[in-house]
Amino acid sequence: MYYRPTKHELLTKLKSATLALQEKRALFANPSKVVGELSALNIGDSSEVWNLILNLLKEIQPKDYKGKHPPERSYEKTIKGKELFAFLWWSPTLKKTMYLKFALIGGVFWYVSLHADKFSEEVK
Repeated sequence: MYYRPTKHELLTKLKSATLALQEKRALFANPSKVVGELSALNIGDSSEVWNLILNLLKEIQPKDYKGKHPPERSYEKTIKGKELFAFLWWSPTLKKTMYLKFALIGGVFWYVSLHADKFSEEVK
């Protein structure tokens, strides 16, 4: 049985996501969903989120993958059927456990979700 994503595949996805954001190749899979998530993170301008995610990607390791095996497929119209990569980790930057889900398609980073983990206790 082939188990994926492998650690190597996840490392490659994280590096590719970083490169896409550095080169400003990023889009929102569902822009209407983004507004609430960014508001919860106290981000007023959606352009700020790309630098935040770029910094957060430095904190994430393959062991933080919390998606399915194999990765689930998106139901969002803009990226329907594409693989999703979800990570859950403690963020020293935001001082809380965070959840990030994205897709990579043709070298473009597609933001699906970014929010504090709903099940973790917050550090006050």
